[in-house]
Amino acid sequence: MMMNGGGQDALWIFLALSIWSLAVAAALAFGVHLIRSRRPAARPLPSPLDILERRYATGEIDREQFDDARARLREHELDL
Repeated sequence: MMMNGGGQDALWIFLALSIWSLAVAAALAFGVHLIRSRRPAARPLPSPLDILERRYATGEIDREQFDDARARLREHELDL
C-alpha cells in the first residue's frame, strides 16, 4: 500500500510556522530591548541629608538650622 504523505506535509508546515513564529518573537524581543536600552536611566531621589546640604550650600538655612536638622535626621535614622 502506498501512503500519500499527508502526515509529512503537515509536519513540514508546522515546522515552518514554528520557525517563523520564533523568528518574529526574537525580532520583537530585540526591538523591545533596543527601545528600553535607549531610555535614559531614572535618577535616584536625593536623600533628606542631600537636600539639607543643598539648602545649606545655597544659603537657604544657616549653620545652626543645618546642625539642628541634621541632628534630627540622625535621630530618625537610629529609630529605624
